Amino acid sequence: MRFIRTFPIIIGLSILFGLAFSGLAVLPAFTPSVTKPSPGLVAYSPSELRGRHIYVREGCVYCHSQQVRNVAADSGMVDAFGASKAGDYYYDQPHLLGTMRQGPDLSNEGRIWRKDIGEPAREYLIGHFINPRNYNPMSIMPAYDYLSKEELSDLTDYIQSLGIWKEQVGQISSQVDSKEAS
Repeated sequence: MRFIRTFPIIIGLSILFGLAFSGLAVLPAFTPSVTKPSPGLVAYSPSELRGRHIYVREGCVYCHSQQVRNVAADSGMVDAFGASKAGDYYYDQPHLLGTMRQGPDLSNEGRIWRKDIGEPAREYLIGHFINPRNYNPMSIMPAYDYLSKEELSDLTDYIQSLGIWKEQVGQISSQVDSKEAS
């Protein structure tokens, strides 16, 4: 008799668990924005991958996020760069979104310290990694002066790759818009 009273509860909870699992674990795998990269996104080069590994190894993600959220605190970045989307992280394993910002968000750092600026951008970033207090006396970022020149170069390549693909998409869409207007 007791089993008959608890059986509907067990069935109901099983159905609820099944629906929750389907919605949270199975359904997102079939969502197009998750299974396809964002337009213009390219895979990392070998040096950028090595730099990403250094970024993970040194724990940079603990102080820097790589996501622009659509919240009031990020409104300036949303206006300038747009909010992050799932497809922006297609080539990232593990995902390095970050949850705290002791330092600035780095998701669009490649658009600020572009590779086409040349050596001044690279020298600034490498110098900043070696001793951040030379550039900002109040910085709480640790010095990475123990990294080899190759590691510093790879880390710089990785930082300069972040978000740069968005700029290319913007240039393409503005060219299309100007052709349609004429």
